[in-house]
Amino acid sequence: MKINLPQFKQLLKQSHCLDISRYEESFLGNSIKKRIQETRCDSFEDYCDYLEHTHEEGKTFCQSLHVHYSEFFRDPLTFALLERLIIPELIQKKTTNPQKEIRIWSAGCAAGQEAYSMAILLEEMITSINPGLKYRIFATDLDENVLAVARTGCYSADALKNVGLQRAETWFTRQGENYVVQPAIQQRIDFSIFDLLAEERSCPPASIYGEFDLVFCCNLLIYYQPPYRKLILEKFARCLARDAYLVTGEAERVIALAHHYREVYPSAAILRVNPRKEKPV
Repeated sequence: MKINLPQFKQLLKQSHCLDISRYEESFLGNSIKKRIQETRCDSFEDYCDYLEHTHEEGKTFCQSLHVHYSEFFRDPLTFALLERLIIPELIQKKTTNPQKEIRIWSAGCAAGQEAYSMAILLEEMITSINPGLKYRIFATDLDENVLAVARTGCYSADALKNVGLQRAETWFTRQGENYVVQPAIQQRIDFSIFDLLAEERSCPPASIYGEFDLVFCCNLLIYYQPPYRKLILEKFARCLARDAYLVTGEAERVIALAHHYREVYPSAAILRVNPRKEKPV
């Protein structure tokens, strides 16, 4: 099916005052094809006509561009490195640092699985290495609906497929067919709305000043055009503490390497701001 993206963008802007120029074109094309199927239109032209005359469809289409898929402990290699090397290093640093707080940002957190995965790791490792150490996780997304799910900490049994039995029994309470995250880790996470493309702020307001030891931005950059990827990566560079880490999706590692970042471990999407280049101002 042939998709005329310039025509579609113009139609959406004229009929619904919505600008989708920030999104990557192949992602947009696939999203349009999906909505054509879901609205049972026969062609791209039919869908454009439907879009022009259906007020709610513009909002529905733009909502479909917000990808919310996530999993607990999603990337085995990344979480193995976090558990064995990076978190112990952060704990050791904070032991000799008067601030004594590990600060993490989960950007584009969806329903919170990533943030809770990190909280579980931190609880386990801090308890065994330095029980007095504190940590805070700031988890942000654009969609209040998925943030509401994240705040409940309630997930289906299938959602826990990557969580080992011992961890599931320790950090979740079964309620009927679902599992709820223990309050001990729920209270360590601040879930809030934040637009990564808003130029007036570099970090979530709840974090006040940033200085994150670790930022997660997984499987999000790939959906944006290069200028917007650059804006997001420069924003992270400004709010990361010295020698802090950025974790991306595997497909985004090359993108980050081209923008002031260097990989810490070969073939792992764990990076640091390149010390040979100044942080963006």
